[in-house]
Amino acid sequence: MRPITFFDTEIAVNSEKILDVGAVKSDGAVFHSSSLQAFANFLKNDVFICGHNIIQHDLKYLQKPLSSYGINHLKAIDTLFLSPLLFPTKPYHNLLKDDKLQCDELNNPVNDSRKAKDLFIDEICAFNNLPDKIKQVYYLLLNQQTEFSYFFEYLSYQSTETQDLITLLDDCFHNSFCANAPLQEFITNHPIELAYCLALIISNNRYSITPPWVLMNYPLVETIMHLLRNNPCLAGCDYCDEALDINKGLKDYFGFDGYRTFAGVPLQENAVNAAVNNKSLLAIFPTGGGKSLTFQIPALMAGRNTKGLTVVISPLQSLMKDQVDNLEKNGITDAVTINGMLDPIERGKSFQRVAEGLASLLYISPE
Repeated sequence: MRPITFFDTEIAVNSEKILDVGAVKSDGAVFHSSSLQAFANFLKNDVFICGHNIIQHDLKYLQKPLSSYGINHLKAIDTLFLSPLLFPTKPYHNLLKDDKLQCDELNNPVNDSRKAKDLFIDEICAFNNLPDKIKQVYYLLLNQQTEFSYFFEYLSYQSTETQDLITLLDDCFHNSFCANAPLQEFITNHPIELAYCLALIISNNRYSITPPWVLMNYPLVETIMHLLRNNPCLAGCDYCDEALDINKGLKDYFGFDGYRTFAGVPLQENAVNAAVNNKSLLAIFPTGGGKSLTFQIPALMAGRNTKGLTVVISPLQSLMKDQVDNLEKNGITDAVTINGMLDPIERGKSFQRVAEGLASLLYISPE
């Protein structure tokens, strides 16, 4: 491992005073003190530093005091930004809520520094194990971005790809998203958001999700994922014709060969088609006419394609249970319900399934 120092700080919430600093070097040297001058001395021969959520947190408080001691040359690598890119199937890898590192002793910055070191080693291994063309895609998208540039520099990684990025993306992701999506716009204006979307697609895991902190910091991830995977193109392409085919969705999820018609009018098909094409719609059906199927199919398809969640608001609590039970009879376990009839444990399990991306449909009552 090249020389690098891993660190963590404890900072007073109200005063923003640095209470404690812990660090470990790649050669095993350990630092633990509240003295920033001593910490500056510990860092003076370093080039790379690394930690968890340091770009938006720790470095905000450290840069000015460290600069006063002549430390202006450090290149920061943040494990927080790398984790969803390199562990898309398990986005909370080595993390707890609020993006805190797992630790045996809470509020121990030395221990957290060691955890950051372990996570960083795992991230290097994950990157090295990626197919070569995927590594080059990530490099071409992210090597100029503050959150990622020093990671590539630390690895001494550079792309040798001679293809342009759009051609390379087509080679790597052929038929994995819409061929007519505005890729060049994403590459130019939203490379980080695109990279996080590609990581989810690579995972090929229905229940992988983007961590909430990513959606908070990069809200366009959801929009780009939608445009890549859940927005049927007018021209038609192999991906849209397959993944967004409502007749295939009907067959896949419910085993039916065709939709119902009423007086010769394909009301079910019209409603499902409107939903999949992202149109606002009002559908009025006779009792027993198959209304539920018209939102269940688009919801299940969106869950598969974009890890999306569809929320169904209804005051009919017994009907919610019937719908969830009927879906389970068809082998579909992507639906959960939250209502006043549930006890706290059942309700907690429903919230957990939603948070972990295990639901495509959430039935919830107004209260």
